[in-house]
Amino acid sequence: MRISIIALTAALAAPTSAFAQDQQQEGWTPDTIIVTGERDEYQVQDAGVLRGPISIQETPQSVQVLTSALIQDQELNTLDEALANISNVTPSLSSEILLTNPIVRGFQAEIFADGLIGYGDTAVSDPASLWNVERIEVAKGPTATLFGGGVGAPVGGLINLVSKTANFENGFSGRVRVGSFDTYAIAADGNLALSDNAGIRLVGEYQSAGDYIDEVDIDRILLAPSIRLQPAEGTEIVGRITYSRVKQLEYTGLPATLADDPTVMRDRFTSASDAPRSVIENFSGSLDVTQQLASGISASVRVRRYKSNFDEYSSSPYFAFFPCTGTVCPELNGVLRSDVGEWTVDGSLTAEVTTGGIEHVLLVGAQWDKVHYFGTIGSDLFNVGLIDLADPASNLNYILPPDGPPSINEYSTLALYAQDQITIGDRFHLLGSIRYSRMRINEVAGGVGNDEVYHEINPRIGATIDLTEGVSIFAGYATGSRLPLFFNGTNSPMPEESESFEGGLKLALPELGLSGTISAFKLTRTNVPTPDPNTFLTSIQTGRQESSGLELDLIYEPSRAFSLLASYGYVDAKVTEDTVIPVGDRLARVPHHRGRIAARYRFLNGAMQGFELGAGLTGVSDAYITLPNGAKVDGYVVADAQASYDFGSVRLGLRVDNLFNRRYFTPYSYYAQDVVRPGTPRSAFVTAAFNF
Repeated sequence: MRISIIALTAALAAPTSAFAQDQQQEGWTPDTIIVTGERDEYQVQDAGVLRGPISIQETPQSVQVLTSALIQDQELNTLDEALANISNVTPSLSSEILLTNPIVRGFQAEIFADGLIGYGDTAVSDPASLWNVERIEVAKGPTATLFGGGVGAPVGGLINLVSKTANFENGFSGRVRVGSFDTYAIAADGNLALSDNAGIRLVGEYQSAGDYIDEVDIDRILLAPSIRLQPAEGTEIVGRITYSRVKQLEYTGLPATLADDPTVMRDRFTSASDAPRSVIENFSGSLDVTQQLASGISASVRVRRYKSNFDEYSSSPYFAFFPCTGTVCPELNGVLRSDVGEWTVDGSLTAEVTTGGIEHVLLVGAQWDKVHYFGTIGSDLFNVGLIDLADPASNLNYILPPDGPPSINEYSTLALYAQDQITIGDRFHLLGSIRYSRMRINEVAGGVGNDEVYHEINPRIGATIDLTEGVSIFAGYATGSRLPLFFNGTNSPMPEESESFEGGLKLALPELGLSGTISAFKLTRTNVPTPDPNTFLTSIQTGRQESSGLELDLIYEPSRAFSLLASYGYVDAKVTEDTVIPVGDRLARVPHHRGRIAARYRFLNGAMQGFELGAGLTGVSDAYITLPNGAKVDGYVVADAQASYDFGSVRLGLRVDNLFNRRYFTPYSYYAQDVVRPGTPRSAFVTAAFNF
């Protein structure tokens, strides 16, 4: 680890000394840029999650944006790789695509696409592909006043993926990617301007890859057409369709008790290798219409249909009934099927109004969301197989079990929201918003037949004060509410409630090339489902959990030649009340410390013009795998490096992960058991991209 840090520091020292000389030679000074799209910088001050013409600097909330420039520079291909750049975010691994969400500030977040939610945990896009992603926005803390649907707003925060969308310029780009574990991918992105006010775009990708885990193979396909029209002045219509399909042999994790057993190979596939591959299909179609009504006043209507279907096949241990004996583990054959259909409609009105010396940005709107969920779980308790994980020849035969009884749930939300961002004297910014939600859960089949309606009111208030130009302090308070997902109780579920306090310092100093946020926060989640000590395999909502901590997200770009990203988060996330889980247990998968530093140097002149070098370090402290706390994984530090050469319309890129081949394990979410996944060893990927 010390060698890694020293090597990275030495690599960055020389470029740092060249910054001043580069600026003197070219007379370059940074500009404040608040536009979307591809550009050279990592800094940005606008975000779709703000829902209006409000800058991040003036918003009393911690919001981070990963731009297309950063995604390209780091050769990022998956969502978990990207989210490692943001403080206090625990990404979900690509192989955890089912029923596992990223964690923000200790609690689960949800993935939005272009500002609209997708029900449950399968999200609306394949997190193992960023080809159709223009940029990634993370809004931390409860966001209930402006976002909801499905079962409600996320507690920890939301992750919004902004899609590549049609524009009015002709262009075509493509990419071929090859690398370790027999990985190859081909992707294309074509935009055609039909006229000055009409354009169509088609984004597509195919991936095929193995995995560090033996036997695992994965195929992915993505298709994303879009259209943009401006039929009249002040009118814009955007239509998007996204389809993705993933087929992969399901990895169920390595029992944590065997992680350090020298007789068990780290890349051992731990289940039946003849099981069918799991299939996940996601489809969404959306239509956005924006109309300028008058100067500073606009109306917007967004409609989306979302469909998700998956069939998951696996054999896996079930430690509660069948613990491992030494390296021999009993495993059950299982099948999980799910089908989700969702309609979402959101209409809003935005107005910029000045009254005297006070400026207002008003937002009022309504949202309707309806979800139909079908799911079934089948397992076979009579055909339990044995596998010896220390014996490479030991295997299991997968026997497809019958489907279990169906679970059919319907969720609906009708919400009204209003927000006012007030600016007084150009230095004081006050934000206040409120949301009323009528949420209904109807258990058509399965469960205990609940059919309940809940009425929730969630306020939010915050203030930002500009100390000087580009330096401000902020403080905010927000609440949230959501229905518990898959609650298995003997009575009607209550909405989970959340409450958040945060405050800190924001920087936006283009003269220095410095921007970012330093903040402190406290989050509380109540009505948390927990096992009922009196009724077997049921839940009650007596749990209370809290997280508090500090975080830093900074970007430093003193010249066009150099970019530096630094993030660090400390979080203490624990159980504070419960009837079964010990008070003080740390929340699963949440390390106390997580940080990253990543640098990029670009040669702007001379014989090496077009050549770029990048390097990064990511550090994570230890974390427990499940609640109640049992096994945990140790902390680790891994290094990565990138290089690219730009020939004009052609770009060659190289990414090397785990540069020093560090051995480590990460918590792995599979049936909330103490299983881990070995960290991927040193691996390399080469990209050839072109733009016309």
